[in-house]
Amino acid sequence: MKLLFITFTVLFTYMNAVNLGTIATGSKTGGYYKLGKDISMLLKEYDLDLEPITSGGSYQNLETLNGVFIKDNSTFFAIVQKDAISYYNYFQYKLYNKSIYSKIPVVVSLGIDQIHIFALEDSEFDFENRKTYKVHCGSEQSGSCITAKYIEKAYDYKFIYVNSKAENVVDKLKDGTIDIAFKVVASPANYFKDIRSIKFIDLPTNFIMEDMYVHSKITREDYPWINENIHAFAVPKVLITSLWQKEYDPIIANITKILISNKRYLEQRYGVEWKDVDFYEMNFKKMSKGSKDVLLNTK
Repeated sequence: MKLLFITFTVLFTYMNAVNLGTIATGSKTGGYYKLGKDISMLLKEYDLDLEPITSGGSYQNLETLNGVFIKDNSTFFAIVQKDAISYYNYFQYKLYNKSIYSKIPVVVSLGIDQIHIFALEDSEFDFENRKTYKVHCGSEQSGSCITAKYIEKAYDYKFIYVNSKAENVVDKLKDGTIDIAFKVVASPANYFKDIRSIKFIDLPTNFIMEDMYVHSKITREDYPWINENIHAFAVPKVLITSLWQKEYDPIIANITKILISNKRYLEQRYGVEWKDVDFYEMNFKKMSKGSKDVLLNTK
């Protein structure tokens, strides 16, 4: 691996290493924590210390970077869903008439998670005419529920959200407690490893979905028990930062350089999930100038 020469403003140092604080991820068993840990391990090779911490997910991570959830102010980075940024910004603007886009910009894209929408295998829905559904998506501020709420508005549906434990979702489908369920996770997901008697649902596209999500597929290679490959929207997941001020641009620029120059190394050492990551995806409302300049000048 070729090391880059790093020069930038130091936040604080310890034993000659640059300490960048912590990066908020998700649960310790989830994909976001692994991404954060992979990034942390890579940066250590450049004498940069950015430690991953667990969290309740995208919404809590945005709260943290916005200075709401924790008091120690040592978390300057987080991994979140793209739609969670829009969702969180809506409430910030509604409550305080302030946008968070400029103060919590995107650094780089970290790939996508497929939107798994599923129901019983013998169920049929007229999505053009039927608008009300009982749905399960987990806790209210989970990434899957944020996506479900975005889809609800995009198609002018009326969702009735039913709380139930994850392991009871299929039972709830069978007894009619819920009609459909949402799970936003990269394919193939262990969540569906032992689930049967369900099918995945493809929603028709519209301009609201096109603006927020990207096109993907759920395939028989991912889940051999499904009948055929289907189209699925996917949620971009992104690295964000609260270091939005101009003096931090060199820090963000160098982190971006390290990530894009080590894409193959990340895949070989830390897992195949890095293979399809497109660091050059830039369809975001606000990106850090430090990372944007790097991406525009190296593509």
